Amino acid sequence: MSISVLPINGVDIRFVPGAWPMPENLRASISGRWAAMLEANPHLWDGRILGVSPPVIGGDGILRSEAREDAFSAFLTWREAGFPEMGIRNLFGSALVISADGFLILGVMGEDTANARRIYPPGGSLEPRDVREDGRVDVARSTEIELSEETGLNAADARLGNLVAVLDGPRVSIGQAFHFDASADELVTRIRANLDQQEHRELADVVALKRAADATGRGHVMAYTAELLDVWQDGKISL
Repeated sequence: MSISVLPINGVDIRFVPGAWPMPENLRASISGRWAAMLEANPHLWDGRILGVSPPVIGGDGILRSEAREDAFSAFLTWREAGFPEMGIRNLFGSALVISADGFLILGVMGEDTANARRIYPPGGSLEPRDVREDGRVDVARSTEIELSEETGLNAADARLGNLVAVLDGPRVSIGQAFHFDASADELVTRIRANLDQQEHRELADVVALKRAADATGRGHVMAYTAELLDVWQDGKISL
């Protein structure tokens, strides 16, 4: 399955009522699958997340979609089943932390998470908290919150760069570039110090990469992240 990295000008996602259109047999399997997941990892928590309809990018560069709410256990069941097509995409914001010397700072997920040892930008699935009063889903705010919670970095301290959508089958990453006036070593040191102070940290560590191969031995760089690194380093997109 090919992965596309596309520059966009903005995001317009509207929340609509109703659960995800999950096939009945798959939904019926959630309870049993979730019990098995909890046995393997008792630290999992079944919160509420948003999934979106397949997005469309208009001629104005705006990515549009509709969001519906369901359980995290429903998402993991869908994922464990191999993401069968059901008209939903896992869209999430990604904070692209770029150092002054041209590295992308990525998180290595902790062993207690559902994505243990996977490497990708700070971010997370959209939640009901991200729905504004007017029904629009605030992806930018979600991304900035996740950046702060996971790394301790403040978006206000960075220069905003470009916005990109990475389309990877059932996954859609909305990447916002944040350019910091600090070297990769400085940012990694700052983030690690913050992680050491966190009581419930999601990240086991952070790494500074230019290519996915630079992470050998540190964890698994997610395919959409590896593709983003390649097109960026090859000069096909600007962040």
